[in-house]
Amino acid sequence: MRPLKEQLVPIERLTREPYHWFYGYYDNQPFSDDLQYHLCHRIPFMNHMPMAGEVAELGMIRLRDNAFIPLSETLAWNFQQGSMYQWRPGHTDEVIYNVCYGGIYRSVIQNVKTGKKRIIPMPVATVSLDGKCALSINFSRIFWFRAGYGYAQIKDPWENKLHPKDDGVYCIDLDTGDCRLILSLDDMYKISKPYMETEDELYRWKYLVNHINLNTDASRFLVLFRGREDKPLSKWRTFTITANVDGSEPYLLLERLASHLHWRDPKNVMIYANTYKENKWGCYLFRDKTHEVMKYDPHDEMPGDGHCSFSPDRKYILNDTYPDKEGYRSLFIYDIEKEKSHLISRIATIPHQELADIDMRCDLHPRWSRDGSMISFDSVHEGHRHIYRIRVDEIMEAIGK
Repeated sequence: MRPLKEQLVPIERLTREPYHWFYGYYDNQPFSDDLQYHLCHRIPFMNHMPMAGEVAELGMIRLRDNAFIPLSETLAWNFQQGSMYQWRPGHTDEVIYNVCYGGIYRSVIQNVKTGKKRIIPMPVATVSLDGKCALSINFSRIFWFRAGYGYAQIKDPWENKLHPKDDGVYCIDLDTGDCRLILSLDDMYKISKPYMETEDELYRWKYLVNHINLNTDASRFLVLFRGREDKPLSKWRTFTITANVDGSEPYLLLERLASHLHWRDPKNVMIYANTYKENKWGCYLFRDKTHEVMKYDPHDEMPGDGHCSFSPDRKYILNDTYPDKEGYRSLFIYDIEKEKSHLISRIATIPHQELADIDMRCDLHPRWSRDGSMISFDSVHEGHRHIYRIRVDEIMEAIGK
């Protein structure tokens, strides 16, 4: 099996064996403002799920020579989203990441030049684009639901409650460290309850927030509120809810399954979903607090569900896929104006059926640099987990832009 097929442009590996490396999710920022560094997790294994006590090293790759600069370590990490490690917007030398200190999940803001650290009382799940606030959710509850997105260190204090009133979405002031509950799981349950279809959903399922994202001006946020039976591998249901950053004016945007998402602006969010209007899966632009929806990719150029994100200038969508029948993931860029998809490469992966746990998989999770000049992604096509970089000007030249 060839590692790469139909490669459009050069792809540079940033990391070196014998370690395994990854960044994490597609909607966090790994590139420094000056584009000189790329954040990374370094681990000694990729053949089992993280267990309690297993540490991930945190550091930076210096892009001029791909040297690794160690910064810290954490117990609060997973294969899909790492430790939510990212540059703090508006603070050039600061990064933020989640940790487990004293049996409590917290976050740390660290200056990469001085090493000075400041502890925030709760872990972060999404950070505002001005770096002033963040939202937090229950990572122990997520570990019960999907281990690849939660943390293994601490049991959920509300593990026996179906939709507790005193857990949910918390708002964090990153300057002061003040935290407060703004929207409870019980609040979200009540919003979703009229659309629940079975007795099990209503009275026996356990609910949580699986994913959460602030919009571009941090005025509102979106959650994927999900529930299922308290049994492994049982099916789940998704309710997509938006609300003001103080928890007010919650709105049920969609009661069907929704997947990956990215905000275009304060009022419009792209979601891979199935809508009543189209009754077809695809990338749709939803207008918040309305039933207005527009389908991107009217000619079905995009292969399917993936980790979609807008370019900083909002002219392109970067996306990937899950493995096809040959075991390749596709990495591609979509020209919004021309309604045209361009394949960057098909990238070999480990078939899901060969993994001991599907949450060990290595999704590409492609992400833009803040200025849109570079793309990075994680991959196992060379037999190790590594981080790779592509220069966007080379893509533009190759597609005739």
